[in-house]
Amino acid sequence: MKMTHFFLRILGFSSIVTILSLSNSHADKELSSKKDHVLLITVDDLNDWIGVLGGHPQASTPNLDALAKRGVLFTNAHCQSPVCVPSRTSFMSGLRPSTTGVYSNDGKQNVIGELEAGKDVPWLPIRFQKAGYTTYAVGKVLHSDPATRVLSSVRAPSTDYGPLPKEKLNIPSAIAPLKLLDYGIFPETEDEFIDLNSAKWMSQQISKPLKENENRFLSLGIYRPHMPVFAPAKWFHAAPKLQDIILAQNMKGDEEDLPEIARRNLNKHAKFSISMIEEPRLRELTQAYLACTSAMDDCIGQVIQALDQSPMAGNTWIVVLSDHGWHLGEKNHIAKGTLWERSTRVPLIIVPPTRNKDAQRGVSCDRPVELLDVYPTLIEGAALAADHSTDKHLQGLSLMPLLINPTAPREKPALTTYYPYNHALRDERYRYIRYADGSEELYDHANDPNEHHNLLFEKKDDSTLNAVVTRLSQWLPKVQVGEPELFERKSK
Repeated sequence: MKMTHFFLRILGFSSIVTILSLSNSHADKELSSKKDHVLLITVDDLNDWIGVLGGHPQASTPNLDALAKRGVLFTNAHCQSPVCVPSRTSFMSGLRPSTTGVYSNDGKQNVIGELEAGKDVPWLPIRFQKAGYTTYAVGKVLHSDPATRVLSSVRAPSTDYGPLPKEKLNIPSAIAPLKLLDYGIFPETEDEFIDLNSAKWMSQQISKPLKENENRFLSLGIYRPHMPVFAPAKWFHAAPKLQDIILAQNMKGDEEDLPEIARRNLNKHAKFSISMIEEPRLRELTQAYLACTSAMDDCIGQVIQALDQSPMAGNTWIVVLSDHGWHLGEKNHIAKGTLWERSTRVPLIIVPPTRNKDAQRGVSCDRPVELLDVYPTLIEGAALAADHSTDKHLQGLSLMPLLINPTAPREKPALTTYYPYNHALRDERYRYIRYADGSEELYDHANDPNEHHNLLFEKKDDSTLNAVVTRLSQWLPKVQVGEPELFERKSK
């Protein structure tokens, strides 16, 4: 009897194990059959001033730093254009500015179907929408709020750069009459802070129960630290005091080894830069930029927390990027719109779903990559069925090989374009710039990370440098839309 009882117990235990095993197997199979969700967060005018990139020693971005530990941080990522509209048009369409002809914030910009080169290519979220995803978009994803609304199948609140104070706070109209060109503590309450409201709305959408077989593509656009560099008082109080602010490294006469065309480009912004680059304004602007960066990081943190507590946790691709960089005094320039490192280098963090066992976690990748690569990466990562009418047009390269092996070879440099026929190419060591008139710049980041010394200014017969130029030049666009832009337009 005792032996019989023993075997019955064993049989019962085995049955339970079998049932649990079959149940788990079914659950695993069901999980693996589901597509991944996507959370794409775009930030406006954010350079490398985040903690994990070390762009500024006083930058405080604990949420982005923590996110980087969950995925891959691309330390050598670059935008396709150093201004908003062409950059966002590029990474959201998967096409270069030299292909679409969208080079500036003027003219055609918001509907890719209106562009001859991109008529067959949907915006990235629409590509997922065509694959059955529910799309959510709020904030500055495309350049304007009406354009962003096209990306959302769920009604979202309208957003813009505001609210704005009745009178400018710190930059006099005599320097910059546009009300957006300002900085300071504003709004008075966090309830009016547009980025926080966008983050809260997105967090609410994430927290909603998933419908049966629902997959989501969520796009959140954060405006700050774009001008006006406004943030609630708490973030200014958390920033370093004005007397302790560390200003960007600069060099007197830095423009002396630049080609004439590069100087003309700087002259387009000269009045604003000259007025802002002197203290105390530069110190105040730097503090405001750091305060806005921390406020941005807090908004992202709230969305990530909501995601981690949602049914989407574990099977969501998270991508955080900035549309381009920003100068705060480097090379005697304030703002964006150059082909130098400060304007082109951007944060890029990609966190694959936790069930993706092949992807690396908490590592950095130093290979040169482009924002253009995000579109094909998400198509491959989410395992969408190939759409040859769309995907064959994409001009970026999937980053999946680098997510699995961050040291995998990548020959192609990052290419940034600013108006027709003006390009910068960045590999792991060098930045090569060729302008529309054929003039050039070359910087060696191994020895000159601040790009103070144009190696082609006096050493044009150096065989080693010529070899670098020849190697990088082969990646210049073979076909370009538009006439060469020589930056002849006068500053207003």
